[in-house]
Amino acid sequence: MSEIVQKIKDQKIVPLFYNESFEVSKNIIKALYEAGIRVIEYTNRGHQALENFTRLKEVSLTEFPGLLLGIGTVKNIQEMDDYANVKADFIITPIINEALVKHALEKNILLIPGCFTPSDINIAHQNGLTLVKIFPADALGKNYIKSVQPVFPGMNFMPTGGIHAETEDIREWFNGGAIAAGLGSSLIGKDVNEEELTLKTKNLLQQLNQ
Repeated sequence: MSEIVQKIKDQKIVPLFYNESFEVSKNIIKALYEAGIRVIEYTNRGHQALENFTRLKEVSLTEFPGLLLGIGTVKNIQEMDDYANVKADFIITPIINEALVKHALEKNILLIPGCFTPSDINIAHQNGLTLVKIFPADALGKNYIKSVQPVFPGMNFMPTGGIHAETEDIREWFNGGAIAAGLGSSLIGKDVNEEELTLKTKNLLQQLNQ
């Protein structure tokens, strides 16, 4: 298991978000960082995504030491290269195909691909990947991972999509075989208040680690 995958497992949740504003994006990362988060997924979901991500990586070196900042919603090789070139710590995709996986392996990029079917998971498994995102998780349900896990020994699963930022809900996913949960709008709403986000995230982490 890679160091980043281990950190994701230890953290138990991976917050993910996008905001068109660099300043808002930076403030959200600051709020999460102050809560104890050290692995964050910024999503490639708007015109400012690459520019914002580039700047966020630059400021994180001095303002958020130890932060692993990855990029999500990457769908093709060009996007993968764009973000690899600006030092994304990991790349998350909503889909999987052989070309993306092979390219990531050739470039030594940590890829966490989005998988929905056993055939998807098998592509990751056959290529030696150790963590996949189950997406959209709410469409598959909390027993899905437990059902497919025995077929793919050594594979780790991170459900994302429709998961509530609540201890009970996340623990049900863990009981079903997940090692971490991706949390988007349920944790980071559109009208996010940074102080509230820090408090909510800190409480969630404390409860999950009890």
